[in-house]
Amino acid sequence: MASRNQKENKLSFEQSMSRLEEISARLEHPETGLEETIALVEEGRKLVAACRKLLDDAELRIKTLEAVDAAPAQVNKNAEEDGFSLI
Repeated sequence: MASRNQKENKLSFEQSMSRLEEISARLEHPETGLEETIALVEEGRKLVAACRKLLDDAELRIKTLEAVDAAPAQVNKNAEEDGFSLI
């Protein structure tokens, strides 16, 4: 059986955000006990960290794609500045 942490790592960003909303609602409920509150806060912190990692990874992928797209333009610009035509 997969541990709770393994399950959290397999959640999509959207699933993690949905679970965080559930946790937030549960924490606002006046009948939530101390032990449950602590467990929910721990789970929430792990989900926030996982979401941050997913966002950081997505940002890196986008920057990589932008760099790949910009590379041919930069090569053309450098060649033209050096007096060469690549066309």
